Amino acid sequence: MSGQHDSGALRQAQRDVKPALGARPANGAAALLTHPLLWTAILFVALPFVAGANPFKGNWSGFVGIATTMVIFALFASGFNLLFGHVGELSFGHAMFFTLGAYTTALYTAGFNVTVFGTAVSHGKGDNLFVALVLSLAVALLWAWVLARVVVPRSSGIYFSMITLAFAQVIYFVTFHWSELTGGEDGLQNITRPSVFGNAWLSSSDHFYWFCAICAFLALCLLHFILRSPFGSVLHAIRENKQRARFLGYDVDKYRVNAFVLSALFPAVAGWLWTYFQQAINPDAGSVEYSGNVVMMSMLGGVQTFLGPILGASIYYEIQNNVSQLTKYWEAWIGIVFVIVVLVGPRGIMGFLDDIRHYGAGTTFRRYFSRQARVELEMQEELPALDEPAATETAAP
Repeated sequence: MSGQHDSGALRQAQRDVKPALGARPANGAAALLTHPLLWTAILFVALPFVAGANPFKGNWSGFVGIATTMVIFALFASGFNLLFGHVGELSFGHAMFFTLGAYTTALYTAGFNVTVFGTAVSHGKGDNLFVALVLSLAVALLWAWVLARVVVPRSSGIYFSMITLAFAQVIYFVTFHWSELTGGEDGLQNITRPSVFGNAWLSSSDHFYWFCAICAFLALCLLHFILRSPFGSVLHAIRENKQRARFLGYDVDKYRVNAFVLSALFPAVAGWLWTYFQQAINPDAGSVEYSGNVVMMSMLGGVQTFLGPILGASIYYEIQNNVSQLTKYWEAWIGIVFVIVVLVGPRGIMGFLDDIRHYGAGTTFRRYFSRQARVELEMQEELPALDEPAATETAAP
């Protein structure tokens, strides 16, 4: 953050965040029990025992494969939500970072031999797990930085969404048609999971789930730190009122570029894990469907919350697993659930629970299920509180 901003300006930016979006101040044991990372850890530990349980068939046992998918896409959705939920920019092309991470991992592990502008370029098989991660992050970082410098300062809103979708289609086109490198429509198959310090520990599905859970949890800890830092507070201020943040002296475009680049790294890590989980990769990973699914997961769980995308990804794949066993039209049922959630509670499931904690159950239910009550409560929130000083007069950048 630039040194020209004084603490008063930062406090003003932090006040721009709506009270309902943050948690009610808590201390001691209450703060620990409501900490989102604690609930993330509990969910990740519980998933292999409950994910995929089907109450319609009396099957309550979990499935490690479904739990692994949930964890990987929880990380993907959380990275996307850094840009969508915390900056207010909707990207329809974040699947390109997922597929860049996945293909980089696959090409490093399986090796390649191609001709580029008449020059033979080749690489043998790689077996280092962490080198694959670094390469995946580097490729996603480079592409995100170039894209952000071109797109972010010149567009916002629906134009930003459409441009990111267009660039994602470019990546999809390359992976689909450059068959010499990517395997074309069939993709790259038979990718082996590297050993860890000479031990084939990751070949077990159970062990690989815990490896994914630990990697995802560490990445989410970093994301939580980013969102709780002064940098994250400025992002919230930009989302609430971009013009006010600019008036306070913040370089809004610079913060948006940085947020875009950071949000690209988490899908890249998810792609790295996804390649080793599937032991194969194909162009579908970069399709519009993947970008749309991650938007649905975030809105279902609740944007503008930390746990929302994690919960949304888990619910999405739980519905998919159960409903697909009853009917082949499972996507229609997910669509119905999504429509109900958006119409009744546009802040998603976590937003609904957050409102109950903030306002109480009675007020929250009236707000969600009575249009008249919702309008009256919103009018009350917009009126200045009589026992608070005029906060805007204290802001002096």
